[in-house]
Amino acid sequence: MKSPLYILGFMLALAAVFGSAVTGIHLAGAKTLEANRTFLFQRSLVGVFDLAETDGMDAQQVADLVQRRIVTDKILKDPESGWETDLIEAYEDDAHSKLRGHGFRFRGRGFWGPISGILALTPDHTKTLGLVILEQKETPGLGGRVAKPEFTQQFTQGILTAPPSLGQRYLVVCATRPTGEDAARRHVDGITGATRTSIAMDGMLNEHLARFHRAFADSAIPNAEGK
Repeated sequence: MKSPLYILGFMLALAAVFGSAVTGIHLAGAKTLEANRTFLFQRSLVGVFDLAETDGMDAQQVADLVQRRIVTDKILKDPESGWETDLIEAYEDDAHSKLRGHGFRFRGRGFWGPISGILALTPDHTKTLGLVILEQKETPGLGGRVAKPEFTQQFTQGILTAPPSLGQRYLVVCATRPTGEDAARRHVDGITGATRTSIAMDGMLNEHLARFHRAFADSAIPNAEGK
């Protein structure tokens, strides 16, 4: 008959083996998840600035392109709200001789949960270059279409984002196209059947554009004309 000490030692050794195995699986899974998150974010950066077609590119190729063409070493801070963001600078070439545009991350409350993404602007910040949604919890087939090309593709068409007239919005996300040339150029088609999500996007994009313009104006970073 085995002694109690032997049985106790065997159980402890068995627990240690299984515990180590579970920990190893967890760590391996966590590394894989983090690698996937990094790849998806970097692919979003390439896509929102239209630097390349990422279909067929592996994670290393995407990472290399981001390293060569995108810089995120500057911080913007809105003097009014205190909001801070990394300024995303994308370049047309590896030598960084021509700026393609600036971008920033935004985050706000949707109808069911947080919505976050990246908005890219032309170097003079007067028009959109693209928009990508990184996170959303809206209803599939309704508000969830905020992440689909039917909504995001509009931002590749150069929607006006220059500071508007006093009392006006930077963007107007709604179903009905407004009258007036300036308002029409700022119009974004809302998501059919998802009014609350459209209203949420209107609010968060306008809020973040206002913050971005104030923060950039308050910074020492040269504008598109180098001033």
